Amino acid sequence: MIRKQIAGPSLRLENVFFQAGNQILLNNISVEFKNGNWFGIAGPNGGGKSTLIKTILGLNNHQGSIILDWPSSPELSNAGNIGYIPQLLPFDDSLPISVRDYLLMSLSTKPVWFRRGLPTDVENALEHIQLTDRLDRRIGDLSGGERQRLMLATALLQNPGLLILDEPMTGLDEQGKTESINILKKFRAAGGTILMIEHDWTLIREHCDHCFWVDKTIREIDPRTIQVQQTPFDQEGAVS
Repeated sequence: MIRKQIAGPSLRLENVFFQAGNQILLNNISVEFKNGNWFGIAGPNGGGKSTLIKTILGLNNHQGSIILDWPSSPELSNAGNIGYIPQLLPFDDSLPISVRDYLLMSLSTKPVWFRRGLPTDVENALEHIQLTDRLDRRIGDLSGGERQRLMLATALLQNPGLLILDEPMTGLDEQGKTESINILKKFRAAGGTILMIEHDWTLIREHCDHCFWVDKTIREIDPRTIQVQQTPFDQEGAVS
C-alpha cells in the first residue's frame, strides 16, 4: 500500500488570511512545512486548526499564497496527489455498499462490477488495516474505529505525497492507534509529508517531527515543554 519511495512536497504559506463574516479565523499566517516530515497541529477549540487545513486544500476563499513544492523526479509518479481524512467521516449508514466496493471505487471511475478480483494494492490495504474479514460487510455496519482505518487505507490508495489528517485517531482503541501510527511512520520513512491535527500530546511528542500551535495565528512549539492544565484544547492558557 505504501510505495518504497514517495515524492512528498514542501508546503509554504505566506500571509494567509481568512475571514468568515466579521470573524477572523486565520490572521496572516506564514509558515513552511518541509517535505518528508510529520507535523502535528494543535490548538484550542475554535482556534482555526480545521480551517487551516481546509484552506490548504483550497476549500476556503483566502487571501495570501499557498505554495506546494513537489520534488521533480521522473521516477516518482505521485507528484500532486494529496490524501485527506476529514474529522467527520463522510459515510451514509444507509448506503448499501461494501468495504470491497468502497475501496474499488476509490481506485477507478469505472463501475466496480467491471473489475475482476481485488487489485494487489487493495489486498495490501485490507491487510494493513485488518479489515480482510469485513470485506463484504456494509460500511454502515462498521464501528467508528473500523471506519477510521478504512478512510486511512482509502487515502493511501491514491498514492499521495502529502497526507492531511484531521484527528485521525478519534474512535480508535489502543491497537487501532498503534496500527495506524505504524502505517503513518512507514509513509513518512518513504518520503511522504504529513499534516495532522491531533489533541493527544503523547502521540505528538512521540511521533511528530514538529508541532505547531494554531490560534488564529501559528507558531512552532516544543511539545515536550507543554504544561497541560486540564484538557489542552478546551481552554485558553493551556500552553505555556
